[in-house]
Amino acid sequence: MTSLRIFLRRGMVLTAVIVLVALMAACSSPAASTDDGGGNAAGGTIAVTDGAVELSAADLAFDASVIQASAGEAFTITFTNNDTAPHNVSVYTEEGGEEIVLGDVIEGGATVEVEVPSLDAGEYFFVCDIHPNEMTGSVVVEG
Repeated sequence: MTSLRIFLRRGMVLTAVIVLVALMAACSSPAASTDDGGGNAAGGTIAVTDGAVELSAADLAFDASVIQASAGEAFTITFTNNDTAPHNVSVYTEEGGEEIVLGDVIEGGATVEVEVPSLDAGEYFFVCDIHPNEMTGSVVVEG
């Protein structure tokens, strides 16, 4: 009976070690990503073209994490909420910084235009003010 207990105990330890190694491997595997930084955004970079850019939200994430714009040129963000939760998009000088533009909160299925004034070259912060831990990104202004 004693050798059966030892056998079972060793089997449980071995099983636990195998499960632990498998979990560590799954959690540490690098994955390819198009995310260029910023929050938990689902996508990469979008560029302002002809004074406008389209941004959307779904599953508590923006579809882009970086908006590229030109210095000294105002632009419009056409923001579409494809989620069931309400969202907005606002731009600040930096995370926790001064407000540049505060976007209207819209319900799922709605679209709003957010007018961003001309900005100096630099990096700015955009966020959904309702979900600031999940939905953030950068506005990179060049030129």
